[in-house]
Amino acid sequence: MGLYPCLLSFLLTSRKISTVVYMIDLRNRMLVYKIMRKLGLQKLLYNLLYPFCKKRVEIDGEALASSLRRLDSYYPDKGGTSIKETEQPLREKAEYDLQIIVPAYNVEKYIRECIDSILSQQTRYSFVVTVVNDGSTDNTAEILKEYETVGNVIVINQENRGLSGARNRALENILGEYVAFVDSDDCLPQGTVEALLSAARKTDADIAEGGYSSFNENGITYTATHKDNDDADRKELFGFCCGKIFRPHLFRKVHFPPNYLFEDSICIYLIYPQCRKITTIKDIVYLYRINECGITNSSRKERRLMDALWVTRRMLEDSVRCNIPAKEIYDAFLIDMRVNYSRFASAGDETLHKDVFIASIDLMRKYFPEEKSSDRSLQALEKSFREADYGAYCLYGRCYTCV
Repeated sequence: MGLYPCLLSFLLTSRKISTVVYMIDLRNRMLVYKIMRKLGLQKLLYNLLYPFCKKRVEIDGEALASSLRRLDSYYPDKGGTSIKETEQPLREKAEYDLQIIVPAYNVEKYIRECIDSILSQQTRYSFVVTVVNDGSTDNTAEILKEYETVGNVIVINQENRGLSGARNRALENILGEYVAFVDSDDCLPQGTVEALLSAARKTDADIAEGGYSSFNENGITYTATHKDNDDADRKELFGFCCGKIFRPHLFRKVHFPPNYLFEDSICIYLIYPQCRKITTIKDIVYLYRINECGITNSSRKERRLMDALWVTRRMLEDSVRCNIPAKEIYDAFLIDMRVNYSRFASAGDETLHKDVFIASIDLMRKYFPEEKSSDRSLQALEKSFREADYGAYCLYGRCYTCV
């Protein structure tokens, strides 16, 4: 640890200084949270401020029922299960090494760049691109007609069924030894197909994943990478379906949950626990466009933000139906709760956020009554749920997510 972090740590060990940090206005306090997180000292700050932040809530049957009623009136759960009605039979021999699924809805501005970035991949492997036009009302369908004569492109047109519905339509006919997902406003850097398939073939992996970069009109804004690891733990995987390739058998019994936002939650709850072998590579294999009009950004301002809670509840229900042991997904649940903190804290509705906290405690008690996390970065969050301490929960979120 350098001189500045050591000095800051020394100062903050004083209870008097800790009191001052907590008493300053929220905007400046958030600056302190960000500095401490950047220095890797968020745990220290949490421990120092914890005595000032305890705020337990009573959660009896009526309190829980009231919270759920308010949440349901705010935005009811309209989604469906991830469990398929019948198991999907798999082909004895795949027609292609890789099938790349691209759901497309009103993306006339980006769809050419997306598809061209895929078709221009230089690789020894065969691949097919399945593009599902999900009821677009702009010029997307006309643009896709340009690709209908390309030998390894399949264009499917359907009425609007949402992102899950578009992906699931393509999954009805799996043609590849592996399958990948690319969102229609994103791109693949050169070498993605070659790098992922080579890594997967080398280790006979169920999932192979690389790093990604986010970008906007000004260039790269953020990059997340892996190390080359032939035997990675599923906790190392990112929580979304892009930037990786999957064995089709992982989708034999399940598909993306219909009518939800945050449908990628299926990965951590139902897909990753099935994996026998996971491989990660250091290559950047995905370019994620920061789209201010996209679903992820716009949902923060809409009532459909509630899907972040509803889809978690649905995934836990489905995990029981799939006989996935609670211990296999407990840490994933806590990480999901940490992400949900940042989502609902950003909404700026204190009553809504507290109701979500209460509903999340109910999920923990129902599905993980005796589980304990060995991950030190999650133990304070775990404790806040076990003790129904809303103040500690918010403090944890501010220290670890800076929201």
